[in-house]
Order: sequence, then structure tokens, then C-alpha cells
Amino acid sequence: MNVARILYIGCKVLNYAEEEVFRMTLRKFYLLYDEHLEVNGLKKKESESLLDAF
Repeated sequence: MNVARILYIGCKVLNYAEEEVFRMTLRKFYLLYDEHLEVNGLKKKESESLLDAF
């Protein structure tokens, strides 16, 4: 796990404060980052089920 990379992505790409990045779980961090990639067209959207929409 590259802490510097996580901190960079969290602060510069996702626009969170350093303290917020350190307080969030890795699961939350990766969910937010994956969503960022999908919204910006950098990653193909995974197939969604009807339950994922809620």
C-alpha cells in the first residue's frame, strides 16, 4: 500500500483534506476513487443491478 499515492489522490484528485483522507477507511477511499474514474470516463462503468441504484 502506497500511502503517499493514497494521500495524493485523496487530496489533489478527490479534493479532501489530509485529515479526512487519513480518517476514511480504505474501502471508502477506493469506492470514491472508482466512482471518480467512472464519472470522468477513465474507467468503464461496471454493470449495475437495479439494487445498486438505491
